[in-house]
Amino acid sequence: MNQEKEIIEFEDLFKTDRPQQKPNVERPDQKKKYTQSILAYLLVMLLGASFLILLLGNVSALQKTYTENELILENIAYDVNGIAILNEAQYLEIHDPYDDFVIGVDTYLGYVILVNSGNTYYESVLFMTDDLTGETILNVDVITGIFTDASITTWDNNSLEINIYAGKSQILPLFFAADYYEVEGPITDFSDFGTSLLNFLVYLMLLPIIVILLKIDFVGDFNDFKVKKDQWLPIIAIGYVYILLGNVISNYASGFLGDLLGLAPAEAINQMVIIRALNSSGVIFMVLSAVIMGPIVEELVFRKSIFGLIKSDKIALIVSAILFGSIHLIGEDSIVVALINGISYFVMGFVFGYIYLKNNKNIIAPMAVHILSNLISIVALLFFY
Repeated sequence: MNQEKEIIEFEDLFKTDRPQQKPNVERPDQKKKYTQSILAYLLVMLLGASFLILLLGNVSALQKTYTENELILENIAYDVNGIAILNEAQYLEIHDPYDDFVIGVDTYLGYVILVNSGNTYYESVLFMTDDLTGETILNVDVITGIFTDASITTWDNNSLEINIYAGKSQILPLFFAADYYEVEGPITDFSDFGTSLLNFLVYLMLLPIIVILLKIDFVGDFNDFKVKKDQWLPIIAIGYVYILLGNVISNYASGFLGDLLGLAPAEAINQMVIIRALNSSGVIFMVLSAVIMGPIVEELVFRKSIFGLIKSDKIALIVSAILFGSIHLIGEDSIVVALINGISYFVMGFVFGYIYLKNNKNIIAPMAVHILSNLISIVALLFFY
């Protein structure tokens, strides 16, 4: 069966009359290169990254020592259901780098109550309306129910469990008697700048390897794409429309799945790493990795190589989407959390694969849309987040 008939003709809604393009059919002699490129990607991502971590792990300029109080904020930043309290003076000393991810919602007896910025329930749970003044005030009974007698254990009165964090050496107030996750510090780890540089170096290793392995396909697709100069804008514009539709679908799916499984959607760890890197002195390294190097490498590996090895386009589309999503969610705490927080990556993988197929397997099309999508996201994070 013709490969083009395997894909739903959704783009027919936008199609104008134009000459048929010659399908870009993968050559059998390239299958070895496709396999090598996938293996190279995995080896560099695992072994190459591990080597760089060992090599740069003792470079003081790339490290940061996190105090126990900072680690409390780190845990709240990564746990949408988390809550903690911190002495107000101590909080004011360290809160600035965490303001995008952690909210100091109010103070109680000299302690700031901290929740994740993605928590959509804290206002209705922690606050009440004063009957006399009509003002919104902290509900002391709820604070007691959370931190003292543990009579309140969920955010939504159902299944979103409240996770309490406190430091091992933290001086806790007398009202604090609930069980909690213990945080121990200090800990020395890569700084946001170090993480940004590390990510850049990994892609700097990957880019020439993947491009050299797939040079024939890359150059051939580029030359074919050059011929269609008058179609570049429509191809990229329609592709980005697919991305926007994918975002709508993934946001709805994340919310639905979160409600179903009792977990609130939050920022994926991969996204948080990007945001923090963009707010560090290593911003240029993250921009280069996310906007240029990453899309080139990922499209060649997850689209060109995977579709080149799998005969069925439908199966290749699914496999590439799953692998593309999974590689971006390695740092998540569990499979369930990864699925809820990172469903957008799976949807994006599917969209890029669809764009690849709709453009006769010319890798430049999804690569260009991928670059544009990441560029717009990075600009939004830099100037509007």
